[in-house]
Amino acid sequence: MTDSILRNPPRNKSVLVLGDNASGKTSLIAKLHGVRVPYHAFGIEYAYIDVPDKPQDDVARLDVWILDGDPVYKKRLIFALDDRNFSDTLVILTISMATPWMWMDQLQHWMKILTEHVATLKIAPEEKYRCQLRLTTAWQNYWQTIDTGSPTRGKFNALPLPKGVLTNNLGLDVIIVVTKTDYMIALDKEYDFRSEHFAFMQQSIRRFCLMYGASLFYTSAKEGKNCDLLYQYLMHRMHGLPFRTSAQIVEKDKMLIPAGWDNSNKIAKLSTKLYTIKPNDYYNDIITKPSWSSVVKK
Repeated sequence: MTDSILRNPPRNKSVLVLGDNASGKTSLIAKLHGVRVPYHAFGIEYAYIDVPDKPQDDVARLDVWILDGDPVYKKRLIFALDDRNFSDTLVILTISMATPWMWMDQLQHWMKILTEHVATLKIAPEEKYRCQLRLTTAWQNYWQTIDTGSPTRGKFNALPLPKGVLTNNLGLDVIIVVTKTDYMIALDKEYDFRSEHFAFMQQSIRRFCLMYGASLFYTSAKEGKNCDLLYQYLMHRMHGLPFRTSAQIVEKDKMLIPAGWDNSNKIAKLSTKLYTIKPNDYYNDIITKPSWSSVVKK
């Protein structure tokens, strides 16, 4: 990456991509339609996506910043997320189906880093509140539209958020992306992961998403699963383009849950798929690293 990019970063709407190394961050972004070859620097990469359906004299871009997974580079977050672009930034956090035993630790690790970074920014209190309110309102509008049949236009009588939703409201739109879902076959055949393991994993990550008001996508860059839909969803959340795809929870390797659709009652239905596992069992006690885990290529 040239020094000028770091000294004077672009001020378009931005996507910040977090996740451990080998979690599939770069491969995922490379599959998004129209992504331009990124600039590289130690600890951070920069790319951009041209936004479609914009007038020629109003070319819009979506900046994409990919932070290295080594925690030593966390200070480089300031190039991608500061007080000036906070309200125009969406965060993607990637975890890999190749290492599901690391999911909860990775999610907590990266959200802790993000939370601590946000706390250092000099964001005006009214701006921070506006961003938090935007997330709350967007969730309420989607939730009431889907669950009560309310129209998408007009005023809502704002109901309280469902239990467990946005208990950690950072004011940032977040998408949790599970990458490499093609590894589910290996987990099944080589590691003896049963359907209840996948149900328990899904339950755990959906609960985590509720806390931050996050959307959830299961993707495979190798097989192209949900990559186009993720791109469309980014355009929807960042630039208001239409997104007419509803939640998908039937095909376990192509999960798609937009922010606002989920709630604790829906997640609780997964308990019917748990036979030897209890819904509130500790994740790391159930989803453990196999002693022969080197069999699965990372």
